Amino acid sequence: MKAILLGCLLTLPAATMAQKLRETSKPVTYHVGLTKAPLYPSADTLHRPSRYLPSQAEAIVVGPFSPGWMVVKLDGFLYITPTAKLSDYDPRDTEPVPIDAHTQHITYEGVVPVPGASQAVLYERARAWVTQAYPLSNAELVKQDPATGQLVLHGTRIVTLHQTYDNVPRSSYAGVVHHTLSIYVKDGRFKYVLTDLTHDAGATPHLNSGGPLENDRANLFGYAGLGSRKPWEDLKAEAIRDVHHLLDSLQTALTLQKPQHSKDPSDF
Repeated sequence: MKAILLGCLLTLPAATMAQKLRETSKPVTYHVGLTKAPLYPSADTLHRPSRYLPSQAEAIVVGPFSPGWMVVKLDGFLYITPTAKLSDYDPRDTEPVPIDAHTQHITYEGVVPVPGASQAVLYERARAWVTQAYPLSNAELVKQDPATGQLVLHGTRIVTLHQTYDNVPRSSYAGVVHHTLSIYVKDGRFKYVLTDLTHDAGATPHLNSGGPLENDRANLFGYAGLGSRKPWEDLKAEAIRDVHHLLDSLQTALTLQKPQHSKDPSDF
């Protein structure tokens, strides 16, 4: 453990040692992994941490501190903790959610080059990826056209809600999020468009459907007020994080290369 923390310390530039901890981004909830996360009130990590976050506990991240370290807010105080201790951390979570100017729906789209790959090869890779990415028949293919290289599907993804009761972290099934995904392939490239994200509680006991993820509020548990907003924000964050992972896997399947994403927003 000491060796790991010493290694993390070495990633702190000297200029950060006297840097005051500040909130630099909106709060994002993550979760500690299988081992507790040390919390330091400053960049002086040679001394014993002043506090710890238990395994699987929530960590409210309010910005990066340096490569490999995040600023965490707890009980009104700011600390730093190693990014590696956060099991579900993704730097893209602080990016603005893309809204299509015409539909006003959350829409992820992009064109990815695949040099040397024919349209036919990319189409077969896309077909195989759909089967792998949507188990249990959670995708309805509404258009399949190998001649034009188009695949359109209505997909369903399970969403999990992480909450803490009596200081005990728990994860629970929270229904599904539906979406529409269109894939277009041509020689040497493909395009994806993912949109129409909608939460559906289905028959989940004591849970209401939130509807389109563009909704600012949703009373998932049938009550309004200050306590009703955080579960919806957490659910949306979980669903958007899943979109990132889904599109990463699509890119990996069609390019045969894993996308590269920085683990720290300041590391570029």
